[in-house]
Amino acid sequence: MKKFLFLIFLTSIGLTSWAQKGTISGTVLDADTGEEIIGASVIIKGTNTGASTDIYGQFSFLAEAGQKEILATFIGYKTISQSLNVVAGQNHQLKFTLEVDAQELDAVEIVAKANTESAEALMVQRKNADVMIESIGAEEMSVKGVSDVEGAMTKMTGVAKVRGKGLYVRGLGDRYNIATMNGLPVPSTNPDLKVIPLSIFPTDLVKNIGVSKTATPELYGDFAGANIDITLKDYPDDAFFTIGISGAYNTLATFNEFKTHNDGQYEALGFNGNARQRPEGGVPTITPNGEPGAYNTSWSPTTSNAPLNIGLNASGGKSWDIGDESVFGIIGSLAHSNKYEYRDGRFAAYNAQATPYVDYDREEWIYSTNTSALLNLTFEVNNKHKFKLNNIVVNESFNSVDENYGYNNDLDTETLFARRNTYLQNTIFVNQFSGDHKFMENDRLHFTWGVSRTATVSQEPDRRQLLFSDKSVDGKEVNLFSRNAFDNHRYWGEMNEVEYAARTDVSIGLGAFDNANDGFRSTLRFGYQMKSKNREFEWFQTNIRSSSAVVRGINSEDPNARINEWIQNETIFYSPFTIPNNYFQAKMDVHSFYTGYDYDIMPNKLKMNVGVRTEIGEQYVKYKMQGDLIADPYREDAYESVEFLPSFNLKYSLDERSNMRFAASKTITRPGMRELIPFEYQTVVGGEAIIGNPNLKNAQNYNVDLKYEIFPNSGELFSVGLFGKYLDNPIEKVARPSAGNVYSFDNIGTATVAGIEIEFEKSLGSIINNGSEALRNTTIGMNGTFMYSQMTIADDINTIVTNRQRALQGASPYIVNANVGYQQDWNNGNINSIFTLTYTTFGDRIFAAGAMGAGDIYEKSFGTLDLIVRNKIKDALSFNVSAKNLLNPSIERYQKFEGGTTKQVSSYKLGMELGVGISCTF
Repeated sequence: MKKFLFLIFLTSIGLTSWAQKGTISGTVLDADTGEEIIGASVIIKGTNTGASTDIYGQFSFLAEAGQKEILATFIGYKTISQSLNVVAGQNHQLKFTLEVDAQELDAVEIVAKANTESAEALMVQRKNADVMIESIGAEEMSVKGVSDVEGAMTKMTGVAKVRGKGLYVRGLGDRYNIATMNGLPVPSTNPDLKVIPLSIFPTDLVKNIGVSKTATPELYGDFAGANIDITLKDYPDDAFFTIGISGAYNTLATFNEFKTHNDGQYEALGFNGNARQRPEGGVPTITPNGEPGAYNTSWSPTTSNAPLNIGLNASGGKSWDIGDESVFGIIGSLAHSNKYEYRDGRFAAYNAQATPYVDYDREEWIYSTNTSALLNLTFEVNNKHKFKLNNIVVNESFNSVDENYGYNNDLDTETLFARRNTYLQNTIFVNQFSGDHKFMENDRLHFTWGVSRTATVSQEPDRRQLLFSDKSVDGKEVNLFSRNAFDNHRYWGEMNEVEYAARTDVSIGLGAFDNANDGFRSTLRFGYQMKSKNREFEWFQTNIRSSSAVVRGINSEDPNARINEWIQNETIFYSPFTIPNNYFQAKMDVHSFYTGYDYDIMPNKLKMNVGVRTEIGEQYVKYKMQGDLIADPYREDAYESVEFLPSFNLKYSLDERSNMRFAASKTITRPGMRELIPFEYQTVVGGEAIIGNPNLKNAQNYNVDLKYEIFPNSGELFSVGLFGKYLDNPIEKVARPSAGNVYSFDNIGTATVAGIEIEFEKSLGSIINNGSEALRNTTIGMNGTFMYSQMTIADDINTIVTNRQRALQGASPYIVNANVGYQQDWNNGNINSIFTLTYTTFGDRIFAAGAMGAGDIYEKSFGTLDLIVRNKIKDALSFNVSAKNLLNPSIERYQKFEGGTTKQVSSYKLGMELGVGISCTF
């Protein structure tokens, strides 16, 4: 670890001590109109040193000291030059006024793809958008050192990650958000979540991520937090091929002892193959002598030293001109990464008197992988007609060994040692076909469409759990313990889900075309969207049974041989868990029609976006309850709804650099599939069990936003916004009266959320304008959300939660993301280095509602500090160094009780991660 930090320190000293340069900055204007020229090139004659002008016609770059000739050029204008003596450490201001070149063509049409990966381009898009939207592009994600979409989301305003529960936006969790890819929905691979885990998408596949926290008619109405749209990468203008490799050292896991169950030859790559298949009938095959056989997979974990985390990736793309106008482009990528994690901590559960009924020392070893492949094809007939075929496959796996040692009040033993091995593999296949078409003069008619098929498979094959009366030390034998028939077991679960989606969107420009503003004063938009989702879930369990509750004499560290011996002599036996509720089916169909109208009430000043969306939905659940008989018919519940969802957006441009925005809308919250399916699942012995409720209905959400934003210079931003939400009949997790440790979901009461969001991104050189090169190269950014929330549970809801009025689950009183960046060009601009320090923190938030007199469980605030150093050498070679989770905080949950007593519920650390990566582009 010290060597890595020392390397970062030396790199920093070496780069920042490079020779001082001067700064050349200024503006480029049209000589006739005085307007700023965007995209003009300003360079030092005879070199590649220079910059392009931004949306305000401004430029700025560094130059070596000495006499220079500066050229300003732009297509259709005469090139002009100015002589300048550059002085180190000084800022030199220039102004160029370009005259139209009469010898040039009367009209020049430039056709090129917009770069929507850079922070500057997305900032321009955000400034000019009619509605509120936030975006983060591939370049910014790379600079901030995030490796997946979920990590990128946590850098955005009002977004926080709650471990095991996904992302929370403005205090609203998984069920209040929706994720789409290229505007089409994608289902979740995780049975417990409505939104697909965004960590499944590596940033190598992503062009940008757009986040809409306010509704417009064309957005799916099933959100109150955010609509998250992932735009995949498009083909490049210039052919490229990139390969890369990275490695990371975790201070808690790497080179230390690591327990796992590596049963299949491909599990190290994230694919289980046939290793964990369930035998026919649920019991092992019979040996030739007629005795019960053993499973192919072992009850005993293996121990080895964890190696470095490794990442490999390759990507490439190319385009071909076909004739005078047509272009065919292709881009593909393949990536694989793995990670070793170790957690050593505590887990406890308490009654109302703050006395623990479960108190464990807990160790967990997690080996995870992520493999992704992307192949996108684009055919542009001309600049008015485009077709795209997007294909993506992502596979993730988690292989964990979870050991809990300590006290459990329900068991007749002084100590309990429980071990569970869980192998989870999630795979998603996405196929999308879309088109973009423009018709009539000035593209008055714009028509887009898309269809998709998405298949997801989530497997949990051969989960193994054993309970012992104690932990074996130095080969000491303990007893195999069983409180219930299902305590010691093997479990198989599989979820298959297929979703079809389609959309058609039409916009028609009305009235005369406004050449000055390059658009129509008013636009009518309408469209149709549909999605049809079908999920099937099936599970099976084989228990270990014995004639007595305790089977004596076994080594808990290596139990496999003894268990097989007991199976042979019939001391114990495998018993399939035959119950009726081992199969569930859920369907959800939504047909949506929308109409929107955009109108420039005051051209260049006041613009309105208004519309209404109609969603016709049907949900269906097929299931059996645990108390049903196997021969009983399946229960079926259906719920149909028609929702009218109006939205209103207003944008007022105070001047060319600042806006005021207002938005109001009604949206809904549909229940997630997992919340509907009445399947009971327990993650840890003695922990909470969760069961779905097939009778859930849509919740109604009323939203209002007010925001002021200013864009001082290219890539800079300051905004402040107020938001409020009223949730009617929201869906919440509540404790069931039948047992204090069983939770389900209900439509309950009302909830209110209100807050303020602040965001800024600024160059220090524009704040302290003293000509300092270091200040001009330093940027600071921060976004913060400060929030109030209150959930009120209605009196007629049959629940045993302790507090019927409390904050929303997962809602923090504050969320803060901050970053400091420093950029340095050296070796005549052949090497570019970017240093980024990021910090994220949040206020204590409710993790779970307390029940039966016990208080609510909170997740304690902690901060995450990351340092990323990225070096680009001649635009071909990249060498990156990172140090993540530098503070290595304890991640803790605690529970409050009457009288001010506070008890720790869980705690662990993740360790610091030090990484190095190198990539080369050809």
